[in-house]
Amino acid sequence: MEKVFKGSKNFELTEVKAVENDGVVRISGYANNKYISDRYGDVPTPFNREYVYELTEFKKNPILLLNHNSNIGSIAGKVTEIREDVKGLYFEAEFTKSEHIAEILHAKQLVQEGILKTVSIGGIWHYEDEHNRDHLTLAEIMEISLVAVPADPNALVEEIKQPNPDKPKDIRDKGGMITSLYNKITAWGMNEKLKEFEVKQNQAHKEGQKEQK
Repeated sequence: MEKVFKGSKNFELTEVKAVENDGVVRISGYANNKYISDRYGDVPTPFNREYVYELTEFKKNPILLLNHNSNIGSIAGKVTEIREDVKGLYFEAEFTKSEHIAEILHAKQLVQEGILKTVSIGGIWHYEDEHNRDHLTLAEIMEISLVAVPADPNALVEEIKQPNPDKPKDIRDKGGMITSLYNKITAWGMNEKLKEFEVKQNQAHKEGQKEQK
């Protein structure tokens, strides 16, 4: 049975370079290396296809974030190039020229000094080779962030369990965001309870009017 996880994995950039031209700081390097065991014990290896990294969703909105924060103030810049080659997942990004957010300016300086060189990749991770369970065979990349310190690998991934008809499912909308059907069901349940309460209140009110007559 295929093993699938969703969540974030942290990696130290290899062959990283940071240069500044015309006031724009650019960073490049390999965010993940194929055929080499990473800190999670995963070995990115193609399986039944010629690639490991699925980049379609990411390319729709190729922004570079800080610490997985999705607010506008955490957009550090944009990924100008991302591709898979024989070595792994290579990307190039450039920082925004904005000088209004101190955290981004600080991150930019750390990158230039070679101190900050860890990225965290959010996505869905597939392990389809039943004979090599440590082979990461497909990585659906959704988001890339600059992060300071890699966290505990066990806290970064959440297993996607097989569908259960008795439990609400998560659905992915066109914008690439996860919308929880559970929340919708919960809201529906609350509405039903409110309706039930209102019915009881109306009945009590009518009975009170009858008694007054």
